[in-house]
Amino acid sequence: MPIAEWTIADRAAWERAIAPRARLRKGGAGAHLARITQNDLARRYGYFVDHLMRNDLFKPDAPPAGQVTPNRVETFVEELRSRVGSVTTASTIYKLRRAAELLDPNRDFTWLAELEKDFALMMRPKSKDHRIVDPDRLFEAGLALIEEASGNPDLTPLRRARQVRNGVMVALLVLCPIRLKNFAALELQSELSTGRDEMVDRARS
Repeated sequence: MPIAEWTIADRAAWERAIAPRARLRKGGAGAHLARITQNDLARRYGYFVDHLMRNDLFKPDAPPAGQVTPNRVETFVEELRSRVGSVTTASTIYKLRRAAELLDPNRDFTWLAELEKDFALMMRPKSKDHRIVDPDRLFEAGLALIEEASGNPDLTPLRRARQVRNGVMVALLVLCPIRLKNFAALELQSELSTGRDEMVDRARS
């Protein structure tokens, strides 16, 4: 649920919490957080508000974070556990607490922190083994993209170039797996040109 749909008290409290510093005026309790973190906390709190609205538990006149109570959180947790995994549930409760503390720094959310710890102990990440693909298949897929683009007259020059680029990216990452940040920084005629012969030799072998 977007911020505009929160209670009036929650909206005002959130604006105060993320208000930036201005000269000698101190910013809000969440002013030091990166924008992406602020947005994530607001999004998780929005999930909670959405749950309240769909279950006729929403109180428009509630004070800041006044709806974050054990009973309402309990129903929220029940819904989370039926829809998402243990890791997402634990993460959502953690971020719900952080958002609630920003909305009302004077309230005691120790009980929510204890619940958060319980879920952290129960986290069981799902296995991702089924997502592993054999490197040879990936390399062949990259070369196939390049070959299909080169021999397809129906593609525009731009689409052909994009498909060739995608194929090169797949094949290159198989031959030389590096961090995506470093990979994105590679440039033609500079980093790539220095290792071109070596890559070709490895591909042929």
